[in-house]
Amino acid sequence: MADPLVAPASLRVLHVSDLHCGHPFVQAHVDAALELARSQQWNAIVMSGDFSQRARVHEFEHARELVARFRAVAPVITVPGNHDTAWWHAPFGFGDSTRLHERYRTYIANDTEPTVQAPGVTMVGLNSSWGTNPESLTWYPRDWRVKGGLTDAQLRDAHIRLASAPAGDLRVLVVHHNVVRGRLSNRWGLKQPQRVLEAIAAMPVDVVCTGHDHEERVELVGGRVLVSAANTLSSRMRGRRPSALNVIEATSDTVSVQAWGYQDGAFRPGTERRSTPRFGTQR
Repeated sequence: MADPLVAPASLRVLHVSDLHCGHPFVQAHVDAALELARSQQWNAIVMSGDFSQRARVHEFEHARELVARFRAVAPVITVPGNHDTAWWHAPFGFGDSTRLHERYRTYIANDTEPTVQAPGVTMVGLNSSWGTNPESLTWYPRDWRVKGGLTDAQLRDAHIRLASAPAGDLRVLVVHHNVVRGRLSNRWGLKQPQRVLEAIAAMPVDVVCTGHDHEERVELVGGRVLVSAANTLSSRMRGRRPSALNVIEATSDTVSVQAWGYQDGAFRPGTERRSTPRFGTQR
């Protein structure tokens, strides 16, 4: 039997996002994602936010059950999304900001910025969902409650945590909001996106996992860091695209991300795929 503390020669991480428990929830999509999780071997699972639709108790209760099923397969990292954030407790920075993620902490995970480690994998989460607080607020009303933000302090903290990962680990950063501009939406997920991209490009990281934009994407940041943007498992896909999730695979030298689309009741490999050398192996 293999030693559970020894990092495997190859790694597989399943990346799902945006369940939206509530009106947009689609049982068939989530069932297919769970079937894929159970039927194959995974070293870890990323769930990058928007577990609920309106941050309601019954939505979080449903999401908690689903997260537990994924956790039964492999270690799971979660971060909150903008739909999980009760912005009305602190509108525009006034009120009790400690309550923004009160229900997320109760039903999904107490830590909104966790570090989760499994043999061969270190995953670092950042909370980009600030509601209407100044950290994500812009002058455009269309952005309010939707746009995310990452502070310099958060980005420095992520850099430190990733740098502290065991040598040879696959290093994964998890943020809800998309860090690259959406092709269909033509929108950035984060306030001051170029500042964030520059910080990510300087991090000791292999893959950045995001959700939010409801379009599957695999891109490179800084010519080195792979971005795994997962589509939603709900009914809110952009452009009448099928639901999709992403599969991350890594060897000691390379890492790749491939989008898998929902078809005929199951998720199947798609054409959206990129590979790049692992951090520390670039020449």
